Parts: sequence; structure tokens; C-alpha cells
Amino acid sequence: MHRLRDIEETVQQTAEAIAEALMIEVEIADPDLVRVAGTGRYREGRGRVLEDGFVYRHILRTGEAVIIDQPGHHELCQPCLRRGDCSETAEVAVPIKVNDETIGVIGLIGFDGQQGKRLLGRQDSLLRFLEKMADLIAGKTAENAQNRQRESLVRQLETVLNLLHDGILVVGANKVVTHHNELAASMTDLTAHSLIALPQIMDDKKLWKAVEKGKSFSGQVKGRRVAAHWYCDAMPIIREDAVDGAIIILKDVQEIKRLVNDTTVSDIATEFSQIIGSSAKIRELKSLACKVASSNSTLLIQGESGTGKELLARAIHQSSGRSQNAFIAINCGAIPETLLESELFGYEEGSFTGAKRGGKLGKFELANNGTLFLDEIGDMPLHLQVKLLRVLQERRVERVGSARSIPVDVRIIAATHRNLEKMVAAGEFREDLYYRLNVIPLTIPPVRERREDIPLLIDHYLEHYCQVLNKQVNRLATDAASLLHRYPWPGNVRELANVVEYAVTMATGGLISLKDLPKRIRTEEPVKVQDDCLNLKALEREAITKALEAAAVEGCKDDAAKRLGISRATLYRKIKEYGIAERKVFS
Repeated sequence: MHRLRDIEETVQQTAEAIAEALMIEVEIADPDLVRVAGTGRYREGRGRVLEDGFVYRHILRTGEAVIIDQPGHHELCQPCLRRGDCSETAEVAVPIKVNDETIGVIGLIGFDGQQGKRLLGRQDSLLRFLEKMADLIAGKTAENAQNRQRESLVRQLETVLNLLHDGILVVGANKVVTHHNELAASMTDLTAHSLIALPQIMDDKKLWKAVEKGKSFSGQVKGRRVAAHWYCDAMPIIREDAVDGAIIILKDVQEIKRLVNDTTVSDIATEFSQIIGSSAKIRELKSLACKVASSNSTLLIQGESGTGKELLARAIHQSSGRSQNAFIAINCGAIPETLLESELFGYEEGSFTGAKRGGKLGKFELANNGTLFLDEIGDMPLHLQVKLLRVLQERRVERVGSARSIPVDVRIIAATHRNLEKMVAAGEFREDLYYRLNVIPLTIPPVRERREDIPLLIDHYLEHYCQVLNKQVNRLATDAASLLHRYPWPGNVRELANVVEYAVTMATGGLISLKDLPKRIRTEEPVKVQDDCLNLKALEREAITKALEAAAVEGCKDDAAKRLGISRATLYRKIKEYGIAERKVFS
């Protein structure tokens, strides 16, 4: 919006310059007929509304200049109460326009015969002069409006930048910081109007090398004014095919870790009450876990697959003083050996083919001040066991491709379904690492050793899957409940949960009958336990042998694995472990 009152001082100076040059009184009014500037007798009336502005109204409406040679008798003066008795001797007035919009009027007024002659004696030159003056005022008004618009836009951008959760630096081609938001100033210790070179703020060698090539950069940088590490994104500013500076976005590494903590802890917090069971073994386990939760001692959780080792680890973390920090879980047996080291310890940029620009934080760093859960620790390769042992001893990690060690404060909870003592004896697991991990051992009993918990587990998962599947299944038929109680549950709680989900899905009414159970459960013959044969390995070998015999007619080990509730890979390992002879019909 173009307004004369926004440049009132400039308008008054222009009016005074015109009056001095022409020795004639000058008056300048805006579209509301408010006198913005005036000289002589009009000076004191600035800011007032003109009472008789008939000529100016005409000019504002038509956008055309007007010359009054007989004030009081001109047709535009007819509505005036002082017509015929006007004190003015002559008047010349021109519009002030911006983009075809009339934003005001400049009037030259003569009050005696000499001034009237000067006005009327050179009308054409005065009109051209006034039009130039009007253009000058219009230009100043437009410039002021643009400046106000620019300032408003700058304030809006500054507000937006200050709302961001990242620090923003604008750097010129000479590597001098020209602009920054409040967070960047706080992160890098800059003052509001300081001009400082980028190398004084951070180690910018890799960053600026990419910028000079017109490429973006992402990675960690080290602070110089403050002792800090930031994750940095830099984008070059290109103008006329040349690099003219860069926009740099700074993220606090600790803030990144906090976000990781929020996404890994808050939504999956686990309490000991979520471990279902009232048997003596479960009560004893929960009691011991509660005692050790508040300590920082390393724990080793042992138990068969599907018994809930990670659930117990999360409950311990949630009951510890580290509960407000991250719980990071990694399965050492599920990640390829070539990637496991970089997942655990992180890596630096360029440390190997395919490494991300800027490197990557490892699980140890992400779990700093929290808990790191190493699941299936028995599957960790020997060469990584050495590096893990060193971390446990020194409480420092070295990323792949880096010679710098980083201090970490992490509680380790390891878990495995394998017998680590036998692996140590066989040279498959380091003895010194085993003793480092086995500070406080916790053993989760399999379901078959706490059969009194089976009804509780069934009720729990029955209620859960009824909600998930939106079904109303209230109970189990007697024969179905009896079968589930007799079943050996080689897959433990995980298998039991899957069976209940299957049964709830298949049930057509409010009752789960025998036919609603999986076929492998219904056809399973319970393992007969003799009083004189309670050896767990013997029972497992017998169960595997019977499953293989039952599935032999189909010639496929997959069926035997399904009957046992284990994977095909586990079945192969068990066959080799127990030396079970196989029939040739198997594929």
C-alpha cells in the first residue's frame, strides 16, 4: 500500500524545495484530503483535513492536472462557500500517481498578483516541473512500500527460521556468516550482529570442499568456538552458474539421540506385570529381576526361543534409573556378519564401499545413558567378541574407520538360547567375554516347566486377540483346553500366542473347539515322560525323532519343523546336534 504519510518528512522537504525554487506556496494532500505537507500559511495546517477540497477531489477522481486562472469563478469552485471572494489569485495542481493509482495532489497557490502572474505566465513549464516532482514523490512512496514489504518478509522469514528446531547459517562465497537464526547463534556462540568466518565456528574442510564443487554435504562436524559435535547439512547457493555461498543446517547430535530415545522407549515401555505367570519359577524370576533392575550390572538372560527374553530385558530397563533414556535392541544372529560391526559401533564416512556420507552412529552411541540389549549373543562372531570385550572393559567405542574412541555409558543386557558354557568349552565363545556378560544370570523357564501358567497365558492372549481381531470369543471347550495343557510347547510363549491367534481367527462362535486349533496341535502326540527319564535333552531328541517319523511320508522337513514349532534351520541344527538318523525320503 502506497501512502504519502509514510514518507511525510520527504514530502515536506520536497514541498519546501518547490516553494523556494518558484517562490510560490505549496500544498500536498493525500486521497483523504489530509494536508501532508505545506509551506507558508499552509505549514501549520499539516495533518488536518481540507475543508474546501473541491479541486483536489476532481483531480483525485480524474487523475488529470488542473489550472485555475480565476479562483472563486472557475466551474470547480461553484460548490465553495467563498466563491467570488477567494483569497487565491491562481492555482496549478497535478496528481501524484503510482501505477495508475492517484495517491495525492501537489498544488501551487498564488496569493498576490505577482505570484499569480508567475503561475499563469509559464503554465507548460510549471506543469512539467510539477509532474517531475510528483514522479519523484511517487517513486519515494513506492520505494518505501517495497522496503516495508521487504522488512515484513524478512521478519516473517526470521520468525519461521527461529521456530525451526535446527540451527541455520547463511554463508557467503568468502566463507563469512552473513545471517543466522537464534538457535544457530546459541549452538555456535555467535552474537546478534557478528561477522565471523566459518572456519572459526567449525572444522569445515570436508563441508566446504563439497560446496565448492556445487554439491551438498551431510555429515558430522566438530565445533571450534564451542566443544560440540553437530550433524550438518550444507547446500550450495548457485548464482549465474557459480557458487555464491551456502546454506548450512546444524542439528545437535544429543538432540538426535533424544529423538531416538523418544521413539524407542516411550511407545514400548514394558512393566514386570506384563510378564504373565504365577508359578513359583516365574515369581522367583521376577523377584530377582526387580532386585537387579536398579543396578548397572551386566545381565545375561538365558532361555529357549520364544520364552520372552526381550520382554524381560525391557521390563528391567523400565524399572531402572535409565528408563528415561533409550533401550536399543539388536539381534546378533539376524544381521550379516559383515554388517554387525558397523551396526554396533558405527562407522566414519568413506570407511568402506557403500558407507553413507557423514558416517553413522552405532547402537552403543544411540544407547548412551540407556540400555543396549544384545539378543542371541551366542551367534556373535569371535572377532567381534574381542571388540565387544574391549568396550565392556574401557567403556569407549571406536567407529569403523576411525582411530578416535568415544566414551559411552551403556548398560548391557545380553540374551541367548544357547548354552554358552558348552560353547566356551568348545572354543566357540570367548571365556573372558562370557564372565564379563554373566555377572548376574537370569534364566527364563520354558512353558513346559511351568504348566500351571498355561491357563493364564491362554486367557491373556485370548483377550488380546479378541480386541485385535474384533471378535467375541469367551472360552475354550474342555477337550481343546486339555489338549493345549498337554501340548509340550517347543516354541514356548511365542508359539502359544500364535496358536491362540489362529484359534480366535477360526472360531465361528464364542467358543474355541478342538477343530479350531491348528492341525499340528491336534495331531501331536504328547511326549510321554517316564519317571525314570526326565532328562530334557532326551525328551527333546525323542520329540524331534517322532516329528521326523510322522512327517516322513510327505518327505519334507518343513512339516516336521512346523510340528515342533521351530524353524527349518533350527531343526537341521538339532538333528546334527543329537545325531538323529534321517530317512532318505526327506527333501
